Amino acid sequence: MSDPKPARSGADLHVTVNGNDAWSGLLPAPNATRTNGPFATLERARDEIRQWKHSGRFPAGGVTVYLGGGTYPLDRPFALGPDDSGTEAGPVVWRAVEGQQVHITGGKRIAGWTPFRDGILRADVRARAGVRPQGLDALRGDPTSPILSFELFFDGRRMDLTRWPNHDPSDPHDGTWAYIAGVPSEPAWTTFNVIADKARLAAWAAASDAQVHIFPRYDWSDQYIGIEHVNPDSGTITLASKTSYDIAPGRRFIVRNVLAELDAPGEWYFDRAANVVYFKPPAPIEGHEVWASHLDNLVVIEGAEHLMLRGFVLECCRGDAAIIRGGRNVSLAACTIRNAGAYGARIDGGTENGVVGCDVSETGGGGVTFSGGDRKTLTPGNNYVLNCHIHHYGRLRKCYSGAANISGCGNRIAHNLIHDAPHNAILLHGNDHVIEFNEIHDVVQETQDAGAFYMGRDWSERGNVIRYNSFHDIYGYGFLSGDPATGVVRYASPKFVWPVYLDDNASGTLVYGNVFYRCPNAAVMIGGGKDNVVENNVFVECYPAVHVDARWEGFFKPDSLGGVGDYMRRELAAVNYDQPPYSTAYPTLPHALDEERLPARNRIARNVISYARDDIRGFDEGAQAPGIAMLWHLIDYDPASTVVDSNLVWHFGQPVRVQERPFLQGDPQTISREAWQAKGYDKASRIAEPGFVDPANDDYRLRDGSPAFALGFERIPIDQIGLYRDELRASWPVDRAERRGDLSRMVYTYRLSDLGPGAR
Repeated sequence: MSDPKPARSGADLHVTVNGNDAWSGLLPAPNATRTNGPFATLERARDEIRQWKHSGRFPAGGVTVYLGGGTYPLDRPFALGPDDSGTEAGPVVWRAVEGQQVHITGGKRIAGWTPFRDGILRADVRARAGVRPQGLDALRGDPTSPILSFELFFDGRRMDLTRWPNHDPSDPHDGTWAYIAGVPSEPAWTTFNVIADKARLAAWAAASDAQVHIFPRYDWSDQYIGIEHVNPDSGTITLASKTSYDIAPGRRFIVRNVLAELDAPGEWYFDRAANVVYFKPPAPIEGHEVWASHLDNLVVIEGAEHLMLRGFVLECCRGDAAIIRGGRNVSLAACTIRNAGAYGARIDGGTENGVVGCDVSETGGGGVTFSGGDRKTLTPGNNYVLNCHIHHYGRLRKCYSGAANISGCGNRIAHNLIHDAPHNAILLHGNDHVIEFNEIHDVVQETQDAGAFYMGRDWSERGNVIRYNSFHDIYGYGFLSGDPATGVVRYASPKFVWPVYLDDNASGTLVYGNVFYRCPNAAVMIGGGKDNVVENNVFVECYPAVHVDARWEGFFKPDSLGGVGDYMRRELAAVNYDQPPYSTAYPTLPHALDEERLPARNRIARNVISYARDDIRGFDEGAQAPGIAMLWHLIDYDPASTVVDSNLVWHFGQPVRVQERPFLQGDPQTISREAWQAKGYDKASRIAEPGFVDPANDDYRLRDGSPAFALGFERIPIDQIGLYRDELRASWPVDRAERRGDLSRMVYTYRLSDLGPGAR
């Protein structure tokens, strides 16, 4: 797949905020009549191109529609389809005039604010915002959704729906939560105990649309559920439906959407019955703009070909900002996409469709979610996310809202910069995808048992390549210990997170030529899978570099016995895994159900590993313990088929250790390098200083003469990793926002009494 490039079109049309749809869309020539001039709306320009096509006047070189600077509020999503296609030689390009900001918004501006009390303002959205009856006031929110009706934005910044406790933006882990004080009985699925004063609980009980945002048990599963009942006497909350996992003491929750909790600057509340918004602005309202998200989507392109949207600011909607369904060679380029309620962009199928050069941030969900290709036939889709800066996403839905979620077959995520997120950077499903030249850091900031890159729980998903990426400063955060009966709970970071997480039998993945640094819970986690290759990577301050375990056996159990065997068998059968093309593309896969159930044929070779400290336990949740730092952590590996060799190791003169256990043979043992070599592993490996160019400034290129080259190590094109300057980049230069994390265990103690009477 070639990278998309802008093309010069054969004819131009123009749209401006002060245009007129009765004009021609052409710029007036000197001394021309006023019938020439720009259109006022995107739809009028779209319809003009359709007329050209239907009358045979479509230019061979295509069409460019130029939008002048300003804000274009939409009353409905801008829809493009097959009739709006270009050709390979003559694409249709919709773009902003060079140097001008074009804002396409799905919001309604709210004005007419009047004082209420204590710095709180109010506005009638039906009377003041010009919203039709089917607009804001008619949207009945899903009580399981983080968006109950709409969202509010102040000068382009998302405001908080009223919440308790109040948000503290200085907390790096969004640790401004309340903590479950207990459950009336176990297992608990709807009811839990809280510590709050009686008056506050009574206010919650009186609220008609209150909800909680809750991590019921695990730090990788959050959800929103409406509140059915609050008992101020017993201090219990009863939810309107069951949580996904049973509720455990000490886990996090927030109470939302209660008028009585509107007490902090930036919070707001919507009274559905009266159609009134209450808002405590973070600054005096004069001279500032307040917008409410109105449309679900801004742009929907379905079945089109050879079409590009370039250089727009897409903002303020309840769902995915832009959707591309099917078609071919359709792209969003050089756009700034922000303040969407779900994803910045969604691509459902088609071929050679993508998002290129965009800046995506402040989304309620993830950055881009996309699919393409045919898994059953292993036909590639060649869809892509390329040269994008995706950051500060997952603002509402914390878990499994990746910067780039990829599925299908044969698609690509390349040259992106991804950072600052609560959970995954990349979530993968499918086959033969390529993840390359991305820089990923400071993700999984609020969760644990997760990966910056994550895939798993499908034996048939093979052929995926993770190469030439930089993963650094990835730590995790989650519940550590504490008995709410004592009034104290503790959370910790680093906590149980990995840059590359091949979870639950993920197999047949190549991890090649990546650079990992400051990832203290292990860099690559192989969770029971087979046929994985970890080769030619650089690992710096990763404790250990690679972990392998065996969980294949558990996944053969029927679902009724606590496994997921039925599900995984269905996934295998769905792609005819024992027939071509699967049986030829992945020769070991046809034996998945009948071969010995151990993590077989994993290869760890020709890597460079450097780690200085000897007081980090690493994979065992980062607990500090002198003398425990390990090179490899291989538990229930297959001694007959696992290859570990030709690695260059440097531990600054300290002992090199391995923790290992052959498949189901006794207890795990921490052994010396010499004992490890006596078992037949790392026999050709060396202990020597790698010769990094400038490790103090995170330059992990290898100098000429590095002993790694004698072991067959190949240079990693580090200078090509990340964003690059291009006419389709939305912004340049890019603020890299890098921070150095701390490898040491940080424990955060939260006292439930701090959330008692008067707590805000």
